[in-house]
Amino acid sequence: MENCTIYSHQMNFDRVVEIVKSKLPKAKVEYQDGGKQKSMVATIKGGLFSKTKSLTINYRERENPSYKLEQIECGLTKNLAGMVNYIQQFPVKNVELANKFLFKVMAANCEMAFMAEPEISSEFKGVLSQISEEQDAFLFTQPSKIFNRSNGQHFVDKNFNLIIDPNGNSEVNDVSVVVDAKYHDGPADYNEEQLARKSRSEAFLNSKGIKVNKNLPCLDSSDQTSLRSRMKIVNRAYALMIIAVKGEGGVSPEQLQKPIEEKSINAFSPKEQSILNTNELSDQEKSYATWRYESLYTLLWALNIFSELKSPNEICDVPAVVSAIIKPSKTDFINSCKLRSKEEILDELDKIYRINWACVDARIKGEAVGGNINPSVIYERHYALNWLTNYRDQEWDQVSTDT
Repeated sequence: MENCTIYSHQMNFDRVVEIVKSKLPKAKVEYQDGGKQKSMVATIKGGLFSKTKSLTINYRERENPSYKLEQIECGLTKNLAGMVNYIQQFPVKNVELANKFLFKVMAANCEMAFMAEPEISSEFKGVLSQISEEQDAFLFTQPSKIFNRSNGQHFVDKNFNLIIDPNGNSEVNDVSVVVDAKYHDGPADYNEEQLARKSRSEAFLNSKGIKVNKNLPCLDSSDQTSLRSRMKIVNRAYALMIIAVKGEGGVSPEQLQKPIEEKSINAFSPKEQSILNTNELSDQEKSYATWRYESLYTLLWALNIFSELKSPNEICDVPAVVSAIIKPSKTDFINSCKLRSKEEILDELDKIYRINWACVDARIKGEAVGGNINPSVIYERHYALNWLTNYRDQEWDQVSTDT
């Protein structure tokens, strides 16, 4: 079997079925309509000297079609969000192309799994070409006779030319992003609070010599945001403290178990539990764990344990962070935690979100970040604040830091 996956902003599976019937007139076509999920199978019977061929196309669309990717609300949006994060890790050479392609990914409203048995023959290639052209699609595919632009998984445009692969290679200079007019909105969608917050953040970045992208959108307003509960944040802070200490090493399992039992720490994520159960951490696991001090520091700030966050070019004071959470009894610590207002937390998140974009942009271009910013500090703060504000309703291990 050969396969690929087609993505398009348009949602017109009936037209896809028409294309299949037109291009494969001798095929038996079976069609199932499940609403937002549909499928069809076209079978071309074999003869004396030929084998039977089949083409299956499984279709699904967004729960709420859009040109933006603001929340995870269905299987497709979850997949698209993962794709965005995947592409953002590529060491791209053409930044403008990559950024434009990310907009195309986020604007995808449907996904079609295109599966040919035993292969994508010339007839099936003709079907695929017409669907891709008419739907202004992009495709995610593996290397094959047809898709031979890269040695690994890669993205191609409607003409099967390489948009980008994990090595950052491209053979096109532009990609079309066509959005249905009914999905357009503009600044009027943002209220005064959001616009004022964006303006303050941009002024802060300018004052520190950090690159500003004025095209970045406003984040949700306080009315649109729900924070994690104070106790969920407290429990998450305790878990982060244990994991960060484990990452540093030099602490026996018995020493680590003592505060876990004393403070009834049991809110570890699956990934954290795996680290906790591992005797010898890899260098990557150690790095992951120790950088969580910065996430912990951010949550302690949100709980008003620290009055302010240090400049984002400095790492936190680890002894002070550990002392603040480990010395008090759990009861005393909980009583001392006063969750900051949504407005304060969103002010910080908006600023960090925009700085993180500057960090990603600098990394892609192989440049230093303006303002002597530490990208790892920014990432941890962005991660913690996105979790705290229920970004896309993601649990700790799945939090994304889209920019």
